[in-house]
Amino acid sequence: MFESLSRIRAALARASKHRKTVRALNALPTEIQKDIGWTESRSIDEIRLPF
Repeated sequence: MFESLSRIRAALARASKHRKTVRALNALPTEIQKDIGWTESRSIDEIRLPF
């Protein structure tokens, strides 16, 4: 049971870090986004649990 909770916690932490990264990249000026090859993602954020 605790192993499953640890995996869920780790998945939530990864999802949180991913959302923060996406927000930071989306906050960059359009010119810089184009330079680094970043296109704004319009998909729904989802958390993928490890089970």
